[in-house]
Amino acid sequence: MEERFIEWTKKDIDRKTLSNIMGYHDKRNKIRYYEEDSDKENRNKTIECKYCYYIRNSFGFSAMTTSYCGICKEPILNGSSDTNRVCDKCAGAMGLCIKCGGEMD
Repeated sequence: MEERFIEWTKKDIDRKTLSNIMGYHDKRNKIRYYEEDSDKENRNKTIECKYCYYIRNSFGFSAMTTSYCGICKEPILNGSSDTNRVCDKCAGAMGLCIKCGGEMD
């Protein structure tokens, strides 16, 4: 397999450098939000751990998707293909994050 040649210009370098700087600042801010946990009340309402709420980059296709709780095996209806690992009931009872299934903090 071979990629076709694409000239890398000064404009490409500048654009990529700016993108990297913006990405760094975005990640730094996410870590600050994680550490401050200033939205803890809402985060607990959504039953998400600090990592999933503040840092996790997730995306899914716009397709209603059924997954199954990894604890009780009950179906979970999700608004996209980015599915939850644990249902609300089991997450609440066991102190787990609905997104990743890890422990709440």
